[in-house]
Amino acid sequence: MAAVQEQSSRHSINAVLCVGRDAFDRFRGVFRHLLVGLIDQAVAVRILSDYPRAQTLSLGPIQTVIHEPIVWPFRNRRIDQVLDAISVQAPTSVHAASRTTYALGRAIADAYEADLFLQVNSLADCEALRKSGVDKVGRFFAVSQPLAAALTDQLRVPAEQVVLVRPGVLAAQEAACFADLKAMPSILCLSGFDRESGVERLIEATDLLRQRGHTFMVFLLGRGPTERAIRRMIRERKLSAFVTIARPAGDLSDAMRSADLFVRPSADTIISVASVEAMGAGLACVSVPAGVGDHFRGGETAILCDKLSAAALADAIEKLLTDRELARRLAVAGMEYVRANHAASTMAQITADAYRKLALSRAALSIRE
Repeated sequence: MAAVQEQSSRHSINAVLCVGRDAFDRFRGVFRHLLVGLIDQAVAVRILSDYPRAQTLSLGPIQTVIHEPIVWPFRNRRIDQVLDAISVQAPTSVHAASRTTYALGRAIADAYEADLFLQVNSLADCEALRKSGVDKVGRFFAVSQPLAAALTDQLRVPAEQVVLVRPGVLAAQEAACFADLKAMPSILCLSGFDRESGVERLIEATDLLRQRGHTFMVFLLGRGPTERAIRRMIRERKLSAFVTIARPAGDLSDAMRSADLFVRPSADTIISVASVEAMGAGLACVSVPAGVGDHFRGGETAILCDKLSAAALADAIEKLLTDRELARRLAVAGMEYVRANHAASTMAQITADAYRKLALSRAALSIRE
């Protein structure tokens, strides 16, 4: 045992983090917190990405290598190019951040006999694993409890291979919800504009609330194929004075600090970091039932609709518009939940510990052999 401990103490972790565009766009801020935390955990990290904007993740000793997309018919050649690019220092851990980088992560882990970590952020990630198989994976990083359950219950991954690593975000010191009692109430929605986003449901709910005599503003920050139809719906219902559409750009913290309520009008099939950040900013949250997240807890950190309908959504929003003390209590409870369960330092420590435990197991196995 002493020999194993001595071996592990000398064993440095050299990790490669594979980040595709999908993961970068949704988890950019989370990756920054993770990388800073891994530096504090004395873990060496390099980033691999086919998305040029990922270059912005470079930080001090952490550098980003931008490579060509790994697509047929150039797949093998481009994987070889990536292997050449990182050959100066062979990785001990390979962390693929979503399904678009699983194949590359597997190829790198195979080439360097490194430990493979696959991060699961969505139901689509689970489906990709169902098709490709779950063998030769050291650990799965599930970013919520429902996704961890999907791995163990549906894909039959042993529980000891699943590590719950909730995304790390920052929590404000003061709740934004109704901080200015003289200001008109404002509602923020960050759902994309597509047929599954539920934005049309929120517009219908806004119309119902207006008919009930409520005055407030709704800010829709999103983009997508149904934007034109959504704008037409707003005009037809004469809601242009109540609803504003804008493209999300850069840091959304200013928008969150200026809002009172956050609404998620559809069930998420992928973890929405934005909704966790909204809780951390101290917004009172309203959500429809279900989804792959576990941060919206009915009556504790959010109001959950009892039905998937515009009327139910309007009723839930109305509770918070008419009972500001309830809204403030939920907002403060949401901030406390984020501090307790989504701390960036905890995310980095759990990740680094998972890297080290597999490295220790490998070291122990090599000694026994």
